[in-house]
Amino acid sequence: MMNRTELDSVPAALHPPQLTHSYVDAMYQVLSANGWFTLPKYMLSGMTASCFRLSLHRQLHRDSPTAYNWMAEHTVAADLIGMISTQAAGFHFAPTFPLYQKQAILEIRKSLEQGTPVVCWKDKFVVITRSDDQKQVFCYNEISSRAELELPYDQLGRNASPYWHCQIFEGQIRKDIRQVIRESFLQAVYKAEVHDPMLPESQYACGLQAYDAMLDALSGRSYDASGAYETLVFYAASKKDASSYTRAACEYWPELESTASHYERLSAVYHEITALLSPNASHAPTLRPQRLLPLIREAKHTEAEAIQSIRVLLREPIENRFHDVGLR
Repeated sequence: MMNRTELDSVPAALHPPQLTHSYVDAMYQVLSANGWFTLPKYMLSGMTASCFRLSLHRQLHRDSPTAYNWMAEHTVAADLIGMISTQAAGFHFAPTFPLYQKQAILEIRKSLEQGTPVVCWKDKFVVITRSDDQKQVFCYNEISSRAELELPYDQLGRNASPYWHCQIFEGQIRKDIRQVIRESFLQAVYKAEVHDPMLPESQYACGLQAYDAMLDALSGRSYDASGAYETLVFYAASKKDASSYTRAACEYWPELESTASHYERLSAVYHEITALLSPNASHAPTLRPQRLLPLIREAKHTEAEAIQSIRVLLREPIENRFHDVGLR
């Protein structure tokens, strides 16, 4: 179990207002409710390497923050911190979906009976907290509003988007926190340098190359304004998590000082970026591309320096993994 006694220098979680809702938000709600993770959420974001991911649509569509291989990354996220989990996912238009849906309903109810909420995709990541067999509904929390809503059993997985997904956490094995931290930074390098094979490169960009896609979209004004706003706000929150996590990790690995400084600067640049974004009541955000472009270039340069500093620290294990630093 990752608890406060293992990382005494980490301050208590303050639970600021949520700007975004993500898989990590949902995961944190489940793990903290069951006592499996008692550190601040930014520590979970870092230990699972989630805050280091950067992938987006080349026109900055609003699906950018969730454009990645869920099954693979959520498995790795759980494994990195010693969580045992199972997942189910697919497309609800598949002819076999009703069979998978029926099984998923049984597994979710079983998990709830054992006291463990379930992460589920309902056009965003939500947490199913209880069920009502008499009404034949699940009750779930929207992370951003904390409102409890009902989901009929027969509507599980039938989302506006064509895919469905749920993850059930079953238990935890103890892991050495220093090894968890070390591996998370190896994954940071992997996420910065390797394109997600599930995403067509003609439509999506990943890692440091995502900055070039941002610059192309904004300079050519070929972007979705609402999607760009949500994407930049989401990644600003991720970079803030990366900054807080790396600074806390220095207590266990002092050599990370240079990396922590880079991520603190990166978070500050993203803060400047979001300060230029102006959402309005019509939900058509106003962007200022000419003022954003130099900041995005600075963010790219700063993040590249952060990754290079990690490469210097972990040169031997990275080289030992040959052409796939993501191997564990």
